[in-house]
Amino acid sequence: MTNSNPYLPTYRSGFTGPSERIGGSSPYHIDLKILSSLPYEEKIRALDSLAAQYKGIGREIEFSNEAVSGRRWNLNATPEEKKALFEAATSAHRARPGWDPLDFYVPFAGKSRFDKGAVEGASIYIPGVPGGKITRGSGGGYGYFSEAVDPSGRVVFRVGHGDINRPEEGEVLVAEGNQPILVDEAKSTNELLEEAIKKLTAEKPIQVRPSYTGPSEEDFQRQRDQLDNLALQMILSQKAKEEEKQATPRLMPSNAGATAAALALKGFGTPQSVI
Repeated sequence: MTNSNPYLPTYRSGFTGPSERIGGSSPYHIDLKILSSLPYEEKIRALDSLAAQYKGIGREIEFSNEAVSGRRWNLNATPEEKKALFEAATSAHRARPGWDPLDFYVPFAGKSRFDKGAVEGASIYIPGVPGGKITRGSGGGYGYFSEAVDPSGRVVFRVGHGDINRPEEGEVLVAEGNQPILVDEAKSTNELLEEAIKKLTAEKPIQVRPSYTGPSEEDFQRQRDQLDNLALQMILSQKAKEEEKQATPRLMPSNAGATAAALALKGFGTPQSVI
């Protein structure tokens, strides 16, 4: 059956390693802890998310504690079957107050965890909480480990026994709403595409920028008129100077300027006889 819950985003938390580099426990195994106060639906969702990630790289989750040794997580199992296996696997692990602990390997599909090269150096993943973050650390008999923190600061998932010689980069912020699209296998590709387009257009309306609050068009026009008038005055002044230079040189008496000014006041021009 198709999984009815969208998966959580997953992030790599290092790699499986030999006993001396993962805190001293069984080599190449993974230890996952899920907050016990979570609803069962969320616990199953976390395991499904990891199983889907491992399936994408050709691996499967295989439990290793005695009561569930060799049993594998099946994405297509019923919710009841998944809950029963989850409870059996956590009960088979040594109790961890406040946590549901799980030990498992991730061999390649079709391989046993005892086959050479099936589990060595395998990627370790942890589910993330949208709006939260992934933190890193090492030591305390847990090897290299990661913790998934929710937006309130509560640690929800822990995964450890990673190889301390192969750490990941530091803290990772998990985007809000980081949920993959749930695929209905009964729908055609065109139908899924149409639904995706509708979803995108509905959730991402066009953002309108705030109205312009700068100078008005009238202010710009007034400034342009002032500049035009100033330019015109400069052109006229330059033209007048050029015409004055081109005029025939004249000898004027010392008081000719005053005489010309007096005649100008009466509306007369400078007489030719002055030359």
